Amino acid sequence: MQPALDSNTLDRLIALGRKQGHLTNRDLEDNLPIASMSAEDIALIVAQLEETGVPVELDDSLVSPNAKPGPAPVRSAEIIPFPDRAAAARMKQRKAPLQKASASVPKTAEPAGLKSRAAHWAVAIAGIIVLALLVGIVKTFGI
Repeated sequence: MQPALDSNTLDRLIALGRKQGHLTNRDLEDNLPIASMSAEDIALIVAQLEETGVPVELDDSLVSPNAKPGPAPVRSAEIIPFPDRAAAARMKQRKAPLQKASASVPKTAEPAGLKSRAAHWAVAIAGIIVLALLVGIVKTFGI
Protein backbone atom coordinates (compact mmCIF):
# COMPACT_ATOMS: atom_id res chain seq x y z
CA MET A 1 0.00 0.00 0.00
CA GLN A 2 1.49 3.31 -1.08
CA PRO A 3 1.12 6.63 0.73
CA ALA A 4 -2.24 8.17 -0.09
CA LEU A 5 -0.98 11.40 -1.65
CA ASP A 6 1.15 14.43 -0.96
CA SER A 7 -0.29 17.53 0.71
CA ASN A 8 -0.04 19.66 -2.47
CA THR A 9 -2.28 17.28 -4.39
CA LEU A 10 -4.74 17.10 -1.51
CA ASP A 11 -4.79 20.91 -1.21
CA ARG A 12 -5.36 21.22 -4.96
CA LEU A 13 -8.27 18.75 -4.81
CA ILE A 14 -9.80 20.55 -1.80
CA ALA A 15 -9.57 23.92 -3.58
CA LEU A 16 -11.11 22.45 -6.74
CA GLY A 17 -13.91 20.79 -4.76
CA ARG A 18 -14.75 24.00 -2.89
CA LYS A 19 -14.75 25.95 -6.14
CA GLN A 20 -17.05 23.48 -7.91
CA GLY A 21 -19.07 22.52 -4.84
CA HIS A 22 -18.15 18.84 -5.23
CA LEU A 23 -15.66 16.48 -6.87
CA THR A 24 -16.41 13.80 -9.44
CA ASN A 25 -14.63 10.71 -10.77
CA ARG A 26 -13.20 12.80 -13.58
CA ASP A 27 -11.64 15.30 -11.12
CA LEU A 28 -9.99 12.47 -9.17
CA GLU A 29 -8.77 10.76 -12.34
CA ASP A 30 -7.25 14.02 -13.59
CA ASN A 31 -5.35 14.70 -10.35
CA LEU A 32 -4.48 11.23 -9.01
CA PRO A 33 -2.74 8.11 -10.38
CA ILE A 34 -5.98 6.11 -10.12
CA ALA A 35 -4.70 3.23 -12.27
CA SER A 36 -1.96 2.39 -9.76
CA MET A 37 -4.11 2.87 -6.66
CA SER A 38 -6.12 0.27 -4.78
CA ALA A 39 -9.77 0.71 -3.83
CA GLU A 40 -8.69 1.20 -0.20
CA ASP A 41 -6.32 4.04 -1.17
CA ILE A 42 -9.08 5.75 -3.13
CA ALA A 43 -11.50 5.30 -0.23
CA LEU A 44 -8.97 6.87 2.18
CA ILE A 45 -8.54 9.89 -0.09
CA VAL A 46 -12.28 10.29 -0.48
CA ALA A 47 -12.65 10.12 3.31
CA GLN A 48 -9.98 12.80 3.74
CA LEU A 49 -11.71 15.05 1.21
CA GLU A 50 -15.13 14.61 2.80
CA GLU A 51 -13.68 15.33 6.27
CA THR A 52 -12.60 18.75 4.94
CA GLY A 53 -16.16 19.43 3.79
CA VAL A 54 -15.75 18.62 0.10
CA PRO A 55 -18.46 16.23 -1.13
CA VAL A 56 -17.25 13.56 -3.55
CA GLU A 57 -19.69 12.03 -6.03
CA LEU A 58 -18.26 8.68 -7.07
CA ASP A 59 -19.38 6.12 -9.58
CA ASP A 60 -18.88 2.46 -8.73
CA SER A 61 -16.41 2.17 -11.61
CA LEU A 62 -13.77 4.09 -9.65
CA VAL A 63 -13.94 1.99 -6.49
CA SER A 64 -14.22 -1.43 -8.10
CA PRO A 65 -12.58 -1.79 -11.53
CA ASN A 66 -14.92 -4.59 -12.70
CA ALA A 67 -18.15 -2.84 -11.83
CA LYS A 68 -20.28 -1.45 -14.62
CA PRO A 69 -21.56 2.08 -14.16
CA GLY A 70 -25.26 1.91 -13.40
CA PRO A 71 -27.89 4.48 -14.16
CA ALA A 72 -27.71 7.60 -12.04
CA PRO A 73 -30.25 7.67 -9.24
CA VAL A 74 -33.24 9.82 -9.95
CA ARG A 75 -33.60 12.59 -7.42
CA SER A 76 -37.02 14.03 -7.01
CA ALA A 77 -39.07 15.75 -4.39
CA GLU A 78 -42.21 14.26 -2.95
CA ILE A 79 -45.23 16.15 -4.20
CA ILE A 80 -47.96 16.60 -1.64
CA PRO A 81 -51.28 17.29 -3.34
CA PHE A 82 -53.18 20.42 -2.42
CA PRO A 83 -56.65 19.66 -1.04
CA ASP A 84 -59.28 19.87 -3.72
CA ARG A 85 -62.17 22.32 -3.58
CA ALA A 86 -64.67 19.60 -2.66
CA ALA A 87 -62.70 18.72 0.48
CA ALA A 88 -62.44 22.40 1.41
CA ALA A 89 -66.21 22.80 0.94
CA ARG A 90 -66.89 19.78 3.17
CA MET A 91 -64.72 21.28 5.89
CA LYS A 92 -66.59 24.58 5.69
CA GLN A 93 -69.97 22.85 5.91
CA ARG A 94 -69.07 21.14 9.18
CA LYS A 95 -70.91 23.12 11.82
CA ALA A 96 -70.62 20.88 14.88
CA PRO A 97 -67.43 20.98 16.93
CA LEU A 98 -65.07 18.08 16.45
CA GLN A 99 -65.47 16.86 20.03
CA LYS A 100 -67.81 17.90 22.77
CA ALA A 101 -66.66 18.23 26.35
CA SER A 102 -66.93 15.02 28.26
CA ALA A 103 -70.09 14.58 30.35
CA SER A 104 -68.09 13.46 33.40
CA VAL A 105 -66.96 17.03 34.14
CA PRO A 106 -69.16 18.39 36.95
CA LYS A 107 -71.16 21.50 36.12
CA THR A 108 -70.70 24.50 38.37
CA ALA A 109 -73.13 27.23 39.22
CA GLU A 110 -71.08 29.87 37.34
CA PRO A 111 -71.64 30.31 33.62
CA ALA A 112 -68.64 29.56 31.39
CA GLY A 113 -68.51 33.14 30.13
CA LEU A 114 -68.00 34.50 33.65
CA LYS A 115 -65.04 32.17 34.26
CA SER A 116 -63.34 33.18 31.04
CA ARG A 117 -63.89 36.90 31.79
CA ALA A 118 -62.35 36.47 35.23
CA ALA A 119 -59.35 34.64 33.74
CA HIS A 120 -58.85 37.39 31.16
CA TRP A 121 -58.94 40.06 33.86
CA ALA A 122 -56.50 38.11 36.03
CA VAL A 123 -54.03 37.86 33.16
CA ALA A 124 -54.44 41.55 32.32
CA ILE A 125 -53.84 42.64 35.93
CA ALA A 126 -50.80 40.35 36.21
CA GLY A 127 -49.39 41.90 33.05
CA ILE A 128 -49.88 45.42 34.41
CA ILE A 129 -48.15 44.48 37.67
CA VAL A 130 -45.18 43.00 35.79
CA LEU A 131 -44.97 46.11 33.61
CA ALA A 132 -45.04 48.36 36.68
CA LEU A 133 -42.27 46.31 38.31
CA LEU A 134 -40.11 46.52 35.20
CA VAL A 135 -40.59 50.31 34.97
CA GLY A 136 -39.65 50.60 38.64
CA ILE A 137 -36.50 48.54 38.12
CA VAL A 138 -35.49 50.60 35.10
CA LYS A 139 -35.99 53.89 37.00
CA THR A 140 -34.20 52.59 40.09
CA PHE A 141 -31.11 51.28 38.32
CA GLY A 142 -31.19 53.71 35.39
CA ILE A 143 -30.72 51.00 32.81
